[in-house]
Amino acid sequence: MDYNNIFDLLDQHFLKHHEEKKIPGVAYGLIKDGQLVHSQGFGQTILDSNNCPDSTSVFRIASMTKSFTATGILLLRDAGKLRLDDDITMYLPWTDSIGIPDFGHVITIRDLLTMNAGFPTDDPWGDRQESLEIESFDDLVSQGLRFTRVPRMGFEYSNLGYALLGRIISVTSGMDYLDFVATEIHKPLAMTKSTFHQVKVSPENFVQGYAEFAAGFVPEPLTIPGAFSAMGGLLSNVADLAKWVAGFQSAWDETSIHPLQRWSRREMQEPQRHARTAAFTDPHTDQIKSVTTSYGFGLMVDDDSLLGRFVSHSGGYPGFGSHMRWHPQSGWGIVALGNRTYAPMMPAASEALAIIVRDHTPVKTYSESDVWFETASAMKVAEHLLENWDNQLADDWFAVNMDLDQPRNERMSAILAVGISGTTVSRVPGSLTTTTPAHVKWQVVSDSDLIEVEILMSPTTPPKIQTLKVAKASQ
Repeated sequence: MDYNNIFDLLDQHFLKHHEEKKIPGVAYGLIKDGQLVHSQGFGQTILDSNNCPDSTSVFRIASMTKSFTATGILLLRDAGKLRLDDDITMYLPWTDSIGIPDFGHVITIRDLLTMNAGFPTDDPWGDRQESLEIESFDDLVSQGLRFTRVPRMGFEYSNLGYALLGRIISVTSGMDYLDFVATEIHKPLAMTKSTFHQVKVSPENFVQGYAEFAAGFVPEPLTIPGAFSAMGGLLSNVADLAKWVAGFQSAWDETSIHPLQRWSRREMQEPQRHARTAAFTDPHTDQIKSVTTSYGFGLMVDDDSLLGRFVSHSGGYPGFGSHMRWHPQSGWGIVALGNRTYAPMMPAASEALAIIVRDHTPVKTYSESDVWFETASAMKVAEHLLENWDNQLADDWFAVNMDLDQPRNERMSAILAVGISGTTVSRVPGSLTTTTPAHVKWQVVSDSDLIEVEILMSPTTPPKIQTLKVAKASQ
């Protein structure tokens, strides 16, 4: 497929965003099926330098770091060194004095991973804590923390929670958090330009972060890593982050090579804690849609009723803004970086990926190969029953609940009422849809009638038909 039109369209999209939002420098990259297929930059890495950012330019990625911290926790979990439902005081004894509200549940590692510990939202306070020394952080926590709710009673975004996860990684692994991420994650993935040490970025790749005040753009001072680096201290570039996104895209590929096991990478991308649901009118289609947003493990999960699932994480920090996002069904992903405080890269990247998915991705079609072979066989059984009811065939294929849920005679009468009994039905090509291998919905046609059929198979071996729905399709 020729993607040049897409590349040109999105180059213009990000150029406009760079200019309208007054972001000194912007770099973005498109990933397709695990490969960086296009990248482009606009503006300057350092004002008055005439050095345009590109895929090698190193920006601070801020809270996108959380996905690396979550990966570190799961690496240790998979190695048997911790359990997600362990009380955090097992690893951080000084947290015993933080003051969980009365009748509150103990805080577990899972609670920290999913923003479910009850801590208040701490942007922008947390963004200024990165360089806090470990000893000072431990002392701060031991003096007590405030809660907006008891643990496990709702999502609330917490940088502090991920700083605690960084400490758990250090204590459990016996390595400094920074060294653990570099050794166990960056090195195996050849993310050679990713670092927590801003002073180590080479001059040709360095990107200066800026804040805009009344006097204009002011450079943000360099920072050094500390206790809060686990929540937002990583620096990286488009090329390295494309490898990072590719690792999540390949979580369903048996041949993929990654330090974290495939099922753990899939687990990170699954909704773990509901955050919010919004309904609005899509400006491009005028269709009403809903988007349900959840937090996974260091990743956000958006279930869009029109476009499907997107997985993402943003980053906002003094001097920088960032976003990474991918659409598992189509294989497209995007990374976008900017060097202005809280640069709004999420709206630009989200719109760009939505354009690709909506306008340039073929609609997925399903076939019998997407379901169990027993489900495919049950489709033929259902079509036969529509043509000529056969009680013996129904006896062979119906699960025990079928005649209890609807008496056999009533089911026969309902199918006869559709008006296709005694005729030959033909399956409508391309009409098959499925949500799981045990479920299928499709259309058949007889004379001028269009009929919709749906079956759901039981969890037994062999599976039987537990649901059979037949109705005239709306035309």
